[in-house]
Amino acid sequence: MTVKEFYDLSGGGYEEMIAKFASDAMITKFLTIFKRDKSYESLVEKLDSGDTEGAFQSAHTLKGVVLNLNLLGLKDCVFNIVEALRAGNLSEARLLFPSVKEAYGRAIEALNQLLP
Repeated sequence: MTVKEFYDLSGGGYEEMIAKFASDAMITKFLTIFKRDKSYESLVEKLDSGDTEGAFQSAHTLKGVVLNLNLLGLKDCVFNIVEALRAGNLSEARLLFPSVKEAYGRAIEALNQLLP
């Protein structure tokens, strides 16, 4: 799979990334870092434990990573959960989480095809 195919599959913006990083090798380097990032796992843990502030911090970090890597398939759902948590609404965040889980799963599945 090519980097462009990864972005097509995961709902991302390849054109913006290639303009920013100038090569597929640089994009791949940062996608490798994303694959190791623990923000998503931390978000799950904090939501499960009822830690609204911790969940906000994890979701906010994930949002930054998603925006920096132009993972557009994750952008809106992560933004929505960040805003719910910013407002202190843990129950709304929990209702929004399935869309984050689904989009994150698609991105990781595509990433596993790109970076075995």
